[in-house]
Amino acid sequence: MTAQPYVGITGPVSMDEVVSLTQAFSDSGYTMHSPHIPMLGFLVSLKTLHDQGTANRRYVTFSKLRTILEQASDKVLTMIHYNSREMATLAVQVAEVFDGLYQDGLCRSLQLNVAWPDVEQVRLIKKQFPDLNVVLQLSQSVMEGRTVDEIAGAVLRYENYCSYALIDPSGGRGKEFDVGESVNLYNQLRSMSLNLTLGFAGGFTGQNVEQRVQQIVKEVGTAEFCIDAEGGLRDKRSDVYGDDALNMEKVKEYLRAAARVLP
Repeated sequence: MTAQPYVGITGPVSMDEVVSLTQAFSDSGYTMHSPHIPMLGFLVSLKTLHDQGTANRRYVTFSKLRTILEQASDKVLTMIHYNSREMATLAVQVAEVFDGLYQDGLCRSLQLNVAWPDVEQVRLIKKQFPDLNVVLQLSQSVMEGRTVDEIAGAVLRYENYCSYALIDPSGGRGKEFDVGESVNLYNQLRSMSLNLTLGFAGGFTGQNVEQRVQQIVKEVGTAEFCIDAEGGLRDKRSDVYGDDALNMEKVKEYLRAAARVLP
């Protein structure tokens, strides 16, 4: 059985933001019983896991994450978006991230913001957390310089361990993706009959999500895919990546527009 598609927002960092976001999802008709379920993505890195801190305002303070998840876990799909440069110990790091959170049902979804993680490490993650939904992020660095066939062939190695694959050339930077290129990859992956729920991310905003999703639906012939928004829902404070803040009006506009095309 393939995982249920979601409409996502990534980057909340506080209890107040999560309360407002869960209410905004509900107001737009997104619940854990709707065809597309609501997803909140929480950014964690190896540095923030060990409370080293970061200037990036999108990363939640890890010591506060459990309390935040307790507020959200029954209302939305909670997902940790994890990145690290220490690839050889990825499974050990993930075990530390999910210790207690998984067992208590507060979070059972993980997006690996890592370019081509070692398959053995992903296997070990699934062995320790068999009910964990793992999202393989297909970022710009994953896709650059590779053909659609090459990317799809590489994704095949993860099929037994992942529930989702997210086509995300923006990587949270708010840059709009090329619909044609992303749809070509989507169609190639779907033609392989992989047991993966596929999704798109990259520059979604309240002003463009309806038109862009309509275009995708027209080209792929289904609305059973995920979308996720991050940078396009924030207000920049400077040109430094991550020096920005969530804008709830942009969130509400995005969700209202998304709900018109992805119920």
